[in-house]
Amino acid sequence: MKVHIDNVACGSTSGPNNFGTRLAKELFNQNHEVVSTGQDADVSLVFIERSGCPLARKVVQRLDGIWFAPDEFRSKNVRIKELYDTADSVIWQSRFDRRVTSNLWHERLGAVIHNGIELNPVRDIKIPSLMKIRQTYDQVFVCSANWHAQKRLKKNIELFDHVRRTQHPNSCLIVLGGNPDAMTSDPHVLYAGNQPAEVCAEVFAVSNWMFHLAWADHCPNVVIEALSQGTPVVCTNVGGTKEIIGNFGLVVDEQVRYDHGLFDYKKPPDVDITSVRLPQKESLGPHVDIDIKNVVRSYISEFERVLST
Repeated sequence: MKVHIDNVACGSTSGPNNFGTRLAKELFNQNHEVVSTGQDADVSLVFIERSGCPLARKVVQRLDGIWFAPDEFRSKNVRIKELYDTADSVIWQSRFDRRVTSNLWHERLGAVIHNGIELNPVRDIKIPSLMKIRQTYDQVFVCSANWHAQKRLKKNIELFDHVRRTQHPNSCLIVLGGNPDAMTSDPHVLYAGNQPAEVCAEVFAVSNWMFHLAWADHCPNVVIEALSQGTPVVCTNVGGTKEIIGNFGLVVDEQVRYDHGLFDYKKPPDVDITSVRLPQKESLGPHVDIDIKNVVRSYISEFERVLST
């Protein structure tokens, strides 16, 4: 099958671009042809909104989510909704995303396909500083994002402080990602900034848990990256993250009910973490299938359905 992938910057580390690069690579591995803009294609897979004019028989929109804030909803979603209304199919990355667009716009025919990743667990830790951390602490926790209010870094740090006081006194929290909007002088909170994928993989591999208390996150790639290294995740019950972790983690209930409508993500509600108690990893169940090979097979299945109609 000839597939054109639109609006993806291969090599970028942002979530959609990162996944788009993985998707293109695995399509090629499964003997499909990934073509450039201007070449004939069976399907054009458009990430969020168009950037070109593909010569494809069918157009499928891959939707990460839409702009939620009331002051941005109409202006920033114009091109996204144009494609949502006219595409032959929509692929959402979570059931949460599908509910949001169905509620705020209207229902569309399509499929929910969670993101995926190559399953290459780290066997040996090679970074000296990580080796020292692993030797120093009984438990290592991690959180990762391009930090802003919706990602709730401060609340992740509060959760770490709670867990250290109530369960694991000899522990540390590694904070990955740029623009941290909550700083602390606690020497057990280690700010590592932006790191390449291979470094992040080692951090996830040495970590006992990931904390991801983001409000209404769609389908975060950092969570999938952590799961691929066997790291369970703490998240909340609003958003797509709980779908990905399945039973391989802990879901914390939000204090407010979200009705899949508009909200100001710059002012997320509070979440109560005072009753959180981490279970033993051995007691956890499986997470969803994140193997990129199977994810691509699901994409091809949806493309074939669209081409047959």
